[in-house]
Amino acid sequence: MNIQIEDIGPCRKSVRIEVPAEQVGAAYEQVLNEFTREAKIPGFRPGRAPRDVISRRFAADIQKEVKDRLVPEGYREAVKQHSLHVIEVLAVDDVAFVAGAPMTFKLTLDVSPDFSLPVYKEIPLQKKKQDVTDAAVDEVVKEILDRAATWEEVTGRAVQAGDLAMTDYEGAADGKPVAELAPKMEMLGKVTDQLIPAQPESIVPGLGAALVGMSAGERKQLAVDFPADYFEKALAGKKADYFITVKGVREKKLPAMDAEFFKKMGMESEAALRDQIRKDLAAAQGQQEHARLRGEIVKYLIEKTTLDLPASVVERETRDAVYDIVSTHRARGVPQETIEEKKEEVFQTAARTAQDRVKLRYILHRIAEQEKVEATEEDLAGRLAELARRYRSTPEEVRAELEKKDSLDDIRFEVRLNKVLDFLLAEAKVTEQ
Repeated sequence: MNIQIEDIGPCRKSVRIEVPAEQVGAAYEQVLNEFTREAKIPGFRPGRAPRDVISRRFAADIQKEVKDRLVPEGYREAVKQHSLHVIEVLAVDDVAFVAGAPMTFKLTLDVSPDFSLPVYKEIPLQKKKQDVTDAAVDEVVKEILDRAATWEEVTGRAVQAGDLAMTDYEGAADGKPVAELAPKMEMLGKVTDQLIPAQPESIVPGLGAALVGMSAGERKQLAVDFPADYFEKALAGKKADYFITVKGVREKKLPAMDAEFFKKMGMESEAALRDQIRKDLAAAQGQQEHARLRGEIVKYLIEKTTLDLPASVVERETRDAVYDIVSTHRARGVPQETIEEKKEEVFQTAARTAQDRVKLRYILHRIAEQEKVEATEEDLAGRLAELARRYRSTPEEVRAELEKKDSLDDIRFEVRLNKVLDFLLAEAKVTEQ
């Protein structure tokens, strides 16, 4: 075969292939013989119709079958002759077929990048000194007490900062009820018997702070200026009046740190609790530092490596990154209108993320090949167990679902690349700050 290859872009090649007339003729004869044996022609028994009748009657079908056989053959020969690492066949064009003459066609391919790795052993890293302070332990103890606290009704005093106030409120803007302007956001319109924290931050600007100093049975009017960038567009930039009624006050009661409290915590004493907190914080710091150092390795590899990226792979990764960003926004309650307004920003962020992800995968894959790093079945089982815990399932169920989606190899690939990062961290030149 005559094969000519031309670079037409980063990691993209145009491959022109000419299949010799003898090979085309042999393929044509083979297909024609198959049609002759199997075709049903009125007036002839199967396999008895003249070949010239078959060739005329099924000319288009025979040509298509010949093309469908020779194009893959030409592709495989091109890959073999030129050692192409094909990622995707983007197009098959200009197929020219005439019986008795060479057949020509053009392929457009994306191929893996050819690049040189940077020095990846003894990457210089600075490790932060791990230090669990008494103040950090105190903060966790405070959080534990806060989580175990109860809210008890109090009488005879006004609302104080940090209390919960049993509240009714209703707002109006532009002469209309807020509930009519923003019907999907009940908490902005009319609310009855709602416990509202007496704190500066609240869904209605200033509402939480306005509760401080009010007593049960008291009613007052609050003027609200919604900011121009308020998340509910129907109210953005508007002035509103809210009528607030406090119906009760609850204050936080922290539990006593006594023997019963420590028993519920599974601890013998406050000292034992603090010791366990210190160990947990140290472990968490270690995990965070491990992740940070791996991040520094990723940054080093991306900055030190120059390579072209296949456009088709980056496009797919960008679509996935856009989906991830949009899904995160939705999970956080960001309105669809806001997401639409920022779609260009979302796309640009996704594109940058996608390029770095793709680049890193090629780099780590090359290092894995060079260092013979593989994901064992034990490694895979460990990752499946992690996923099972996250999704409250079993490893067997997770494996079955991944196999159903044909995604198990993706997890195996991910495990392999993570092993490479751990290998690089073990080989790094680490100094402690």
